[in-house]
Amino acid sequence: MNDIKKHHIILLTTWYPPRHSIAVNRMLAFAKYLDKTKFEVDVVTFLSDEQLEKDISLEDVTVYRLPNKTLLKRAKFDRPVCFAFHKLKALYNVLLAFFVKKEYGDWQRRAEKKVDELLASYGSDTTVISSYEPIEPHLVAINLKKHGRKFHWIADCRDEISQNPSVTKGLRKLYAKAERQMLLYADAVTTVSRPILEGFESNVPATSSQYPLFAEIRNGYDFDSPKTNKESKNTFFTLSYFGTFYGKRKPYVFFKALECFLLKNKNARLKVKLIGVGNTIRIPDTLFDVVETYGLVAHNESVAMMMEADSLLLILPKLEQKGVYSGKLFEYLGCRKPILAVVDPDDVAADLIRECNAGMVADFDDIQSISYAIEILYDMWQKGEKLPMNEDVIKKHHRKEQVEILNKMIFDNFYSGGEASL
Repeated sequence: MNDIKKHHIILLTTWYPPRHSIAVNRMLAFAKYLDKTKFEVDVVTFLSDEQLEKDISLEDVTVYRLPNKTLLKRAKFDRPVCFAFHKLKALYNVLLAFFVKKEYGDWQRRAEKKVDELLASYGSDTTVISSYEPIEPHLVAINLKKHGRKFHWIADCRDEISQNPSVTKGLRKLYAKAERQMLLYADAVTTVSRPILEGFESNVPATSSQYPLFAEIRNGYDFDSPKTNKESKNTFFTLSYFGTFYGKRKPYVFFKALECFLLKNKNARLKVKLIGVGNTIRIPDTLFDVVETYGLVAHNESVAMMMEADSLLLILPKLEQKGVYSGKLFEYLGCRKPILAVVDPDDVAADLIRECNAGMVADFDDIQSISYAIEILYDMWQKGEKLPMNEDVIKKHHRKEQVEILNKMIFDNFYSGGEASL
């Protein structure tokens, strides 16, 4: 008979399967790898119309799906459309964010009621993990705390809140207030990188009677890595990119660098595959025979395509804020294929690639350095050479290893000795 006392964890998020995104992958990893020998896990999440007949089951995880009954909803980018229509949908979303401050407001009210019911049943021995963004999961926890409900609260943030330059002026006041209250009421704050974490630490109010715990829990890969990094059998050197292009994240400097490489290496056998971008970018006429675009593919299919590539392309622009890894970087590392990183050379993504010896780093704005990096990787492919990657560091970025940081933080700080310590 198992007499071990299990503590309750409620994962509060609008991003959970069968939705698709990096945010979903993070929340699924939390639900999957939270230690079931110590914790009973519930997920309170979002139910959209197309999910009514879909579900995903994990052993020992109970999922509550709540609708968000609102007239104005964000346009989705889940199917290929023409370039002009894609731009119209993006503009609509910008306007919606300007006029609608809380897209998930109806869901927030339902989630607050559900979490309150669960807490009434489970007691103050419970830990709530809320996921931003959007802001509404944090607002649920804040409101419950303000109304006197006792529980341990971990605020998980995939991005900055008040200091995020992509937040519109209309939302900034709401977000700044929510962040102040988060830092006032939360027992712990977790996020995806050290620079973002330090930004939250610097914003803790000087008058705060409670200083929250802070922990970096990175994203990661969640699949079995290849046993060996075999020499590619592709007829053409295949350089593959996965994901979308938006904002400043565009491939046009890379395209110029690719043109430079091809001018210098006229007989090069090379293909660039952009998976997930559809018709959202313009391919230069000079690269029509080299660059291929694909629509969105299922996650397991994208991982299989990563494994088939000779090299993996990462494109991240230089941003005002530091600390952006990009979720796909960790999956690239898990595939053990050399990475061409067109990034800020002074940010965390570049640092991690260098630490893992996992590829070439080229300045996002430097055409010549990008062209040179392509040449190095192409030459390695021709010679059948492999990079001696740092396996120890790469293995630490499996999702299970990252969530183990969360397991230890929760148990050691909230339930050490089997007793809750509010």
